[in-house]
Amino acid sequence: MLLEKRFESVHKKKHGSVELFQLNTTLLFWVGFVPPLFAAIFAIVTAITLHQDKITNYSWICGRAFLPSLSRIINLTLEGLVWQLCILFHIPFRLLELSVGWVRYGRLESKSNKKRFWYKMHRHLYLVFGVTELFLLSGLSAIGEKEHGIWHICFFYSFGVVALLFFISNTVCHSQSLYFLNPYGRISYHVKIGISICYFLSAPAIATFYALYWKACFTWAYELFALVEYLDVFMVIFYHGCCVYWDIQHKVVFSVRLNVPPKKKIDEQEDTGKEVTTEL
Repeated sequence: MLLEKRFESVHKKKHGSVELFQLNTTLLFWVGFVPPLFAAIFAIVTAITLHQDKITNYSWICGRAFLPSLSRIINLTLEGLVWQLCILFHIPFRLLELSVGWVRYGRLESKSNKKRFWYKMHRHLYLVFGVTELFLLSGLSAIGEKEHGIWHICFFYSFGVVALLFFISNTVCHSQSLYFLNPYGRISYHVKIGISICYFLSAPAIATFYALYWKACFTWAYELFALVEYLDVFMVIFYHGCCVYWDIQHKVVFSVRLNVPPKKKIDEQEDTGKEVTTEL
């Protein structure tokens, strides 16, 4: 404890800053993880239990489906309001996650990494796909399927593709950095691979069920489409939530500091006319 205080005192003096407070890193990321999880569960359960009639009163081409897709659920007033508020609330925390990952992937590249160009490319793609994913998620949440069907579908499929590309870039950077080290690095790495594979395999399934309903008029296919969509939503949430939890636990400290400019005073003036200053 004495050593830590001495180090902190030297650090403050050297850098001319005073620490105001620290943020609990794990708690901060859980705050970013819980809102979308709550929004998804609340929207699905509320729509199925309380607003079943409203959900099934759409103009169906091939018959009514009794298990609604999330896109139709967030068209409802209550479910849509809760969904949008929670999603917009968690976006700043996701941006914080991306900025931390971007900086730390730059600092923690493994020295034994022989594919530096490959690593740097995926580090840049990590940031690009991450920001693009948030933009598409915002558009997907704000633009309703009922009012702007084509735009909503474009945002929906674009989000799915970009999310998968983000998974891949993040996993590649993880494997070639010090994030891969124990105690949690390998657990996080294997979970990322598992979710990415499942998410990739769900893509042909959701496209097939969607086509079977709208093209071949198999009414049961829409229920399967909705189930796979629910699964995809939860996989995205758990990828960002659980994996970030393992990646930053005991590794990142958020410290809010006040920069204090060093004070200077003129001790004496040399014969040459130059001023000699001393930092206090």
